[in-house]
Amino acid sequence: MDNTQARNNTQARANRFPDQDNPEQQKGRHAFKVFEQIKMIGKSTKRPLTKSAADLTMLAIWSVVLSVPVIAQTPVIEPNQLPTQLTEFNTLPPQTAYTLGAGDRVRIDIFNVPEYSGEFQVLVDGTLNLPVVGSVLVQGKSLEEASGIVSAEYVRYVKRPIVTLSLLSARPLQIVISGEVSRPGSYRIPTNEGGQAVTLTQAIVQAGGVTLGADVRQVELKRRVASSQEQAFKLNLRDLLLKNDINQDITLRDGDKIFIPTVAQVNPEESRKLADASFAAEAQGAFNIAVVGEVTSPGPYEVPVSTGKRFPRLTQAIGVAGGITQAAEVRKVEVRRRVASGQEQVLSLNLWDLLQKGDLSQDIPLQEGDTVFIPTTTALNRVEATQLAASSLAAEIEPIKVTVVGEVVRPGPYTVTGATASATSADSVGGGGSGSGPGNAPTVTQAIQVAGGITQSSDIRTIKVQRQTREGSLQEIEVDLWSLLKTGNVSEDVILQQGDTIFVPTAEAITAEEATELASASFSAAIIDVNVVGEVTRPGIVQVRANAPLNEALLAAGGFDKRRARRGSVNLVRLQANGTVEKRKVEVDFTAGINEETNPALRPNDVIIVDRSGLSGFTDTLDTIVSPFGTFFGLLERLF
Repeated sequence: MDNTQARNNTQARANRFPDQDNPEQQKGRHAFKVFEQIKMIGKSTKRPLTKSAADLTMLAIWSVVLSVPVIAQTPVIEPNQLPTQLTEFNTLPPQTAYTLGAGDRVRIDIFNVPEYSGEFQVLVDGTLNLPVVGSVLVQGKSLEEASGIVSAEYVRYVKRPIVTLSLLSARPLQIVISGEVSRPGSYRIPTNEGGQAVTLTQAIVQAGGVTLGADVRQVELKRRVASSQEQAFKLNLRDLLLKNDINQDITLRDGDKIFIPTVAQVNPEESRKLADASFAAEAQGAFNIAVVGEVTSPGPYEVPVSTGKRFPRLTQAIGVAGGITQAAEVRKVEVRRRVASGQEQVLSLNLWDLLQKGDLSQDIPLQEGDTVFIPTTTALNRVEATQLAASSLAAEIEPIKVTVVGEVVRPGPYTVTGATASATSADSVGGGGSGSGPGNAPTVTQAIQVAGGITQSSDIRTIKVQRQTREGSLQEIEVDLWSLLKTGNVSEDVILQQGDTIFVPTAEAITAEEATELASASFSAAIIDVNVVGEVTRPGIVQVRANAPLNEALLAAGGFDKRRARRGSVNLVRLQANGTVEKRKVEVDFTAGINEETNPALRPNDVIIVDRSGLSGFTDTLDTIVSPFGTFFGLLERLF
């Protein structure tokens, strides 16, 4: 073997087993051993000395220059890596020498005796089956110790044998992993391709990766050290993630025990980083997650994983469950997780910060078996409810079933969409119907429109929306549509959800000015009924547009009877909100605009009475007097 080949072989062994000595470390020990063997050769009587003194001198020089490796030892431990004191937990385990066991493959070179050299495997009983000497027990021995044992066995056949024992390929490691990993248990892990030793994170990956409940700052490693006593060490894989501290990803030894504890309190930001770590749990097709509380369709779901991710996110699970309802309290969302110890861990999240501040840490990754709970808000904030309805967390806009009662034209159950709805022909038959067309989430005013609009007796300041929460309690929301009309406060137009009941109460008193504004509101009845009786061409109920003037109703009834009507004035009878009846005389002026004196705006169910003229009244009276005589003379005419 020339100098270059010797160095290459030595370097290859060092690359395969980084925990072994480098050539410089071996040089001193080997030279010392060679000189000790040379000094003892003359004293041996078992075999004649076949080398000359010059040969022995050259052998010593050759050994020092080329540094023929005797063993592969551990690297030098830096001072900052040495535990200063063996307390209950040490930060990093000492880099102890590799110990042989069944399955290891070694190379034994006996200097100048090639027939005894070769590659051998440690058998299941911990022995090496070597030429001439037979079985040699090396179980649990370091490479240096094994080299000495082999050398001692060949002393009977070789004068002071110079033995080089190196590790070609390590046996699979038998380790135990428990705690917050997907598949805790005992594992037999083969060495990596090229003979590289197995590291802590590689072993964790073999166990399915850490769960999201893992405390990677406090990873525990138990290992038998030189004293044969088991010692515990702590490792911080968070430093590996955030600071690239590869010292934390130590190489493992056969028999190591790894424990991943449960984190006491989950940090959302660290949870997201852990989910993307290479040693996190493996991605799978879908995760079984339950979503309950204020979502459209609570229950268990299979939540898929987005491309490039290992875990589904919280918002994904909410979306699969149909989105949040209007009663959701997104500031107090809970994720309940069963940890390795069997206890339940509760994580509190604030999705309002996600929506308002872009805090992505609140959208935490979920794992198999998690339960997401969306609580019910105790006090509905109308402004926030509107923003939530427009967010990605909200349910998709679909028709909902609501009930509208009280002072509306057609009280009853309705199906309402998010568009400005109009009643269908079905509405006029029995109180049911639907609104049509696309739009935003359905609101109170849209539901009222579907029900034909408010009446002129409605109190729009104290409308109530009654809502059944997921908890079974009844939530009541007060709505002031007068504020919407006067100040444009759109938050009063509350967004509805499935099963809501809208109650429009009766007003105690309404001024003429308020009645006019109500009649012109978009949620008032578009068409109102007015009864025109007396001396008109077509007396009866007529339909006019809301807030129409009195003249319009008279014209809808065909106008005054030209022969009999008193054209100068009419009587207007109106049922007030407080239950009283008002009757007043109105001087009719068809040329005037809307005004309370001559052409007032009408309200639903107003009654207009057109009296007879004076001449028509006299004629009718005369007919009443003369009519009996006419009947008498007609009878006489028939008899005679």
